Amino acid sequence: MEKRTRLPAPDRKKEILKCAVRVFARSNYRSARVADIAREAGVSEAAVYKYFPKKEAIFLEILDYMSRRILTLWEEEFAREEDAIEALKAVGASYYERMMRHPDELKVQFQAISEIDHEIIANRLHRDHESYVAFFTKVIEKGIRQGTIRSDVDVKALAWIFHGLGVLMNMAKILNFENEVNERMISRIGDVVYDMITNKKSVEIGSQPTMERREN
Repeated sequence: MEKRTRLPAPDRKKEILKCAVRVFARSNYRSARVADIAREAGVSEAAVYKYFPKKEAIFLEILDYMSRRILTLWEEEFAREEDAIEALKAVGASYYERMMRHPDELKVQFQAISEIDHEIIANRLHRDHESYVAFFTKVIEKGIRQGTIRSDVDVKALAWIFHGLGVLMNMAKILNFENEVNERMISRIGDVVYDMITNKKSVEIGSQPTMERREN
């Protein structure tokens, strides 16, 4: 039997969380057991309980990590792009790339929604999505101040539209619609929304998407 390398406590905890994501993605929150997570990580159940008092704590920490990581990436794009519209486009592109690279995390996020009767998980999800909408609200308000976004838009409604595009991407990936709702289609949908909220036309419905025009 191959001897496992002894990891420092913080690294071991991260490894357990990564393995837990795989376990939850293969099954779901209710059917997954701490024993399954321990087996996936190659440690004893006692080792898992050393870092997490129960399965719920593991699941909640995964959700917390994913939401914090998403918001961190978005904030980085927001700080990098001075123009609010360009920031929104960059956020959409970075989220799409992350979603494609981490399909197991995506599955866990959707599984969490099925646990809305679990009060603590439901509250966690509510706060996460509230934070996503708040982020888009901030970017839109900046665009209005800049004059790149029309001042008569309903800021909150528009923030929910952009948040909804993220949910659309997630569902397309989970339900195997990547061939239809792919990166180019998301770009086209985004261009339609941008046309509605800005004073200048970037693309007409039915024309080639922004990304495709750049490639030609």
